[in-house]
Amino acid sequence: MVGGLALGLTGLALAAGSYSIIVNGQVATKPAVVMNGETYVPLSALKGLGITGSVKGNTLTLTQKSAASAAPTAAGGANQITALEGCINQTLFNGIWRVKVVSLSPIHTANPGGPDTPGWAVKLEVRNGTQKTTSLMSTGFGASSGGSQPALVLTDGSTLALNDSDFLKPWSQDVLQGGVNTFTLRFSYPTGTTEAQAQALKPSKFILQINSDLPPYLGVKYSVPDPSLRVQLTCKK
Repeated sequence: MVGGLALGLTGLALAAGSYSIIVNGQVATKPAVVMNGETYVPLSALKGLGITGSVKGNTLTLTQKSAASAAPTAAGGANQITALEGCINQTLFNGIWRVKVVSLSPIHTANPGGPDTPGWAVKLEVRNGTQKTTSLMSTGFGASSGGSQPALVLTDGSTLALNDSDFLKPWSQDVLQGGVNTFTLRFSYPTGTTEAQAQALKPSKFILQINSDLPPYLGVKYSVPDPSLRVQLTCKK
């Protein structure tokens, strides 16, 4: 089958072994491997670039579609968006921000007059990858900037409530070129949710939906059509 064939790439100085592949921000299902100093990438991973292959006799023919028709759409159910996608502890870069979910930890919020409310804390590392000082607010993060609030999606597709005060300061804070902003966002289950219910519906995705329409006076722009970010919380790098 064509999907099982591999394309050798020269000029890559890699040690022997296998390497995860990211195509347009999405993690491929099969790795690249290095054999005899040559790096081989499965054709199935190149479909995200619009490259397909066909075999006739002893000839492999590669065909590349236009960039527009090759743009991938990452699955997300009710939260489906075109987005850069990765895992916990994996840096995603959209041309302006290098974003990494550092950790996902269970938390409990005090509830006066009742049991504590379970929830989750998402620790984020956000680095400015441009040559200008800028902020999340000015680059399309947050509902008032044309994007949406960060979302923690559960296994059934529902989302948890964000503690807005956690996002308020880092959202408006200027980050120097090459600088980093590390902060934690807290998400809570509805009041009255038991620990057993929370354990039955754990987080599966963390989504940052970003508005890519930036005013020209900022002097920065995203390098991908949709700079939104989706982190699969069931995998870790």
